[in-house]
Amino acid sequence: MFKNMMMLLISLTVTLGAGEAMLRAFTPFPIGTQTHRSIDEKYGYRLDRALGDVDKDGFRDPPGADHGFRVAAIGDSMTYGNNVDSAHSWPAAFAAKTGERTYNFGVGSYGIYTYHAIVRDALAAGAKGDIVAIFPGNDFAVVFSACDIMNARSDFWLAEQKRLHLQALFAGAEGHSQCAKARSASLKTKLFENVAILSAYHYEIRDRLASLYAQLFKPGDDEASEYYTFADGCPSVLKRYVDDAGHMADLASPETAAMFGDFQRFAADWAEQGKGRVGILLIPSKERVIFEHLRRHDQLASAAPGFIRSVERQIALEDKIRETAAGLGLPYRSALAETADSLQDAILAGKRFYPDSDGHPFEAGYNAFATTAQLLWGEMTARATEAAD
Repeated sequence: MFKNMMMLLISLTVTLGAGEAMLRAFTPFPIGTQTHRSIDEKYGYRLDRALGDVDKDGFRDPPGADHGFRVAAIGDSMTYGNNVDSAHSWPAAFAAKTGERTYNFGVGSYGIYTYHAIVRDALAAGAKGDIVAIFPGNDFAVVFSACDIMNARSDFWLAEQKRLHLQALFAGAEGHSQCAKARSASLKTKLFENVAILSAYHYEIRDRLASLYAQLFKPGDDEASEYYTFADGCPSVLKRYVDDAGHMADLASPETAAMFGDFQRFAADWAEQGKGRVGILLIPSKERVIFEHLRRHDQLASAAPGFIRSVERQIALEDKIRETAAGLGLPYRSALAETADSLQDAILAGKRFYPDSDGHPFEAGYNAFATTAQLLWGEMTARATEAAD
């Protein structure tokens, strides 16, 4: 009996080990950037190579990609490419569409302060242009990489604070309550982010079960439900994600307003780098795309009031970002239209476009981002050529 138990245990261990190795070799699992970090006083942090598919500089790029790149793609997990392998992130899809050698500077939970530091470094390294992918859902909150930058108080950021008169991070920093919460990763999170089998279960099996439950037992806008659900094949979305994003995008919040003020200072500095050298790509959140889908089909009245209120805060922030870019002459494109088109196509084809328990799209969503980035790059190139003539 003991021998049989040992053989079973050995077989199970070998099977799990082989499954873990296969998932790591041929899929994007494990997914996550909350625990795979090394502190960087300028960027907040970089990725640990233990995550896999990460180069020596801590970014999701093949070896040698940092030499001679022409385009810097700068952003958070929407640029890193959660839910897809590196070849299907929007920077990789953009490079395939344009032929431009592109470096993916996207890391989960980066925000506008880190974007600014990378913009400066990438241009100094010889990049022809930088595409800054702004995600209104959390890029303007004092969380994640902003917290580490704030704590490090590096010479670079102290100098930038003085040069640009920055306000958000270094004045009254003790009041930023989200920082402690953002740094704490639970044991569950650590396991899902470090074990490919558990990560695959979380994003595939668990998510599909949650999707099936939401479809069979639609609770509408019932306060007891953890999802906002919609008709006609539109994906559901977790209430807490929508509500959190609405809070972090709310310009009535002093922290968000201060961060947006610093963004305007950064954007002005980017505009001074030369025409067409920096462009802004707006990446819409899952709930923003759903909102647009419902609007196009005259179904907004069927959505829960809480959903509408939260998304409208993101829309107000989008408007301010667009106004800032226009006022400074920075090329700007929103990926909303392309992404909503792609969502519609997925619904008609009966395909999944988003996981139900996650806000990052599958491949079709990143391709929509890349298509918009291609249009933005065309505008940036035209402006740079015009300035050179």
